[in-house]
Amino acid sequence: RLLEDYKKGCMQQLFSQKIRFKDEAGNDFPDWEEKRLGAVAIKTASSISANSLETSPGDYPVYGASGIAGHVDYFSSDDYHIGVVKDGAGVGRLHFCPPKSSVLGTLESVKASGENSTKFVFYWMSQLNFAAYSTGSTIPHVYFKDYGKKRGRFPCPDEQRKIADFLSALDRKIDLVAQELELAQTFKKGLLQQMFV
Repeated sequence: RLLEDYKKGCMQQLFSQKIRFKDEAGNDFPDWEEKRLGAVAIKTASSISANSLETSPGDYPVYGASGIAGHVDYFSSDDYHIGVVKDGAGVGRLHFCPPKSSVLGTLESVKASGENSTKFVFYWMSQLNFAAYSTGSTIPHVYFKDYGKKRGRFPCPDEQRKIADFLSALDRKIDLVAQELELAQTFKKGLLQQMFV
């Protein structure tokens, strides 16, 4: 929990530019530029249905609202991309998807355009309030055509990669600590059972 709060604080400081990185020569990167999300990222749609996962098993993961929904024998993206849940209760939930993967039709696939960093765009998007872009009274929907208009400040691609690497390292540390905590809890549970049985 402490690491999660630390990461949240780091993200706020990074995206408000209170923390800045330097280039390989130790010089400041250029000032951040205000742009629309749609100027640094593109969206692709998917036509993969949950039913097709049963009829076309394979080695390539397909992401749904809760994570990997199944596997197929083809993929729609040969690079990293962001799965954005666009329909239903989980609208706006993000998944950072690996190369050679796809998303279900209930998600949109977003990735950085040009030299921009998809991982940076993922972290930038994780701070979006998707509820502000939700449409539909019974089943909520969000679409890139709407949230892609969101304006914000973006660093140059080289600084994007430095920020993404830093936040990725924090994510790995958080995952390791969570695994260690889970092992310790399992060990404690085993000890308690032995003590009281």
